[in-house]
Amino acid sequence: MATTVLPKVRRLCWLVRGVAIALVGSVLVLYLVTWAFPDLAIWDQHWAKMARIGGFPPTAARDLAGSDRFLFGAVCLPYLASLVWAFRHLGLMLRGFERGEFFERSTVAHLRAFSGFLLLAKALSLLAAHARVAIYAQAAGHPQVVFNISSDELALLLLCALIFLIAHLMEEGNRLAEENRSFL
Repeated sequence: MATTVLPKVRRLCWLVRGVAIALVGSVLVLYLVTWAFPDLAIWDQHWAKMARIGGFPPTAARDLAGSDRFLFGAVCLPYLASLVWAFRHLGLMLRGFERGEFFERSTVAHLRAFSGFLLLAKALSLLAAHARVAIYAQAAGHPQVVFNISSDELALLLLCALIFLIAHLMEEGNRLAEENRSFL
């Protein structure tokens, strides 16, 4: 059931979509360019020397041999794919909002998919970070096991899980409402 959508809501949807595209685009560019081109002169600038991409300087892959370099970047691909897929569902959900479909089944399904893929992406990024440390340490001749997780990361995982649960409950509520309407 579509309702009249306020121009303010449409503008907000466009703003969120623009920020999401910029965010995902910058994450993809930073990860892929530092993995594929760690020898670029731009990484020798002061600001780049201070930067960290996935916990490592942009030139980290420069020190790795071919197979280690490939593996160092490849462990991030599942995380990046999940992140892109999550934001695809965010875009579809925002389109539903623009049409006034705030609590429709498809819009809630996109919210659930967005939160689920975002939760998966965060979990995969944590695993990838630990795998990258292990690969880098092994290549440097210092094999070690490192486990590092912050309360911020745990809070983000919890928030994603909570949004996923809320979206699931909204889907269940829609299903029950449709079932009740069929009895009347």
